[in-house]
Order: sequence, then structure tokens, then C-alpha cells
Amino acid sequence: MVHLERLTKPDVLAKNETKWTENFIQSGKDRPSSSKYGHPEIKEALASISANKCFYSEILLSPISDAQIDHYVEVSEDKTKAFDWNNLYFTHKNCNIGKSPNKSIPVSECLDPFTDSNEEIEKHLYFEDEMILSDTEKGKRTIQKYNLNSDYFNLQRSRTLNKFQQAIVLCLQDKVSKEEVIRFANSDRPFSLMIRLYLKKHNIL
Repeated sequence: MVHLERLTKPDVLAKNETKWTENFIQSGKDRPSSSKYGHPEIKEALASISANKCFYSEILLSPISDAQIDHYVEVSEDKTKAFDWNNLYFTHKNCNIGKSPNKSIPVSECLDPFTDSNEEIEKHLYFEDEMILSDTEKGKRTIQKYNLNSDYFNLQRSRTLNKFQQAIVLCLQDKVSKEEVIRFANSDRPFSLMIRLYLKKHNIL
């Protein structure tokens, strides 16, 4: 997870949010239509916030059709947030499916990429190899709520870490530049928090 800045609400949502919300509430249905909150224009706008990465796990979602749109606060808890731009999060299915509900693990007790700075996030999360860990309740709840230590995420982080470590070896052999190694920590790269913390730990950054 890294800090993100919410962009302007896409036009399709600005034009239809009120109508969609009213129709959904009046319908009596438990879930809103995913074709609306997951409209391609909305999904593309969300993807542009994070360079096509999951807001929680930082895994790259390409093509973006593989991504899911998560309601930060579940619709079952607050139907008025079904089409609220600030409540829509771009996610990998492993974070979204089986996510602990707000009643079990409130979002107020977890890290939020939009309200927490990178410095704050780094206070609560760290890595041992590809495993994401925490010594704080807030960090532990974040990991648990969004399934950040799933086998799939650990595998993908391990692959990224291996590529990064190979780049370090090549750098030591003067085959790639230090700048190229540091670019692994750029905010548009997958698992940039893991790489940034590695660089800091080894006094490279």
C-alpha cells in the first residue's frame, strides 16, 4: 500500500450518481448493479489513480478488466455509498472477495491509502522477504482485512523481489545503473512499498 490522491469524479458518475443511488435504494435490492459502479469510465478513472495497481496490495492489474471495484464501506452497511466516488476502490479479487466486513474489522481501524501518508503506512507495515508483517494493531488489521498475505500475493511479491535482487547484482557488476535499481521503488511499479523499505533498510535510498 502507498499513499494515493483521489482524482476528479468521472463524468459518467457525476451525471448519474444521484439517480443511480435513488433507484438502487428504491429497488429494495441488496446489491447495486456492477455495470454501473464498475462502468468502464469509472474503472479507468480509478486505475489512473494508482497506475493500474490494486489500491490495497499494489499488485499490477493489467488488463484493468481483471480488476474489481470494492466498496470501501460495504453497501450492506450504507446503501447511500453505493455510487459514492470516494467509496470506490480499485482492487484485486483476492482483496475484495472475502474481505472482512466493516462490522468485523472497521475501516477506521485500518490503513487507508487516501488518508494515510507513506510515512504513516511505513510505521505500520514491513516485510520479511515477500511476507508483509506488522507490529501494530492497525497494521495487523489492515493485513487481515484485505488478505494481503494470501499465497497468491506472496508469490507475486517473491517474483518481484527476485527481479529486483537480480538488478542489484547487475548493478554491482556495473551492468545496470543504480538509478535503474531505484526505479523499482517508483510509485507506478508493483509492490513499491516493499522495494522502498528494502532500499531504506540497506541504505540504498
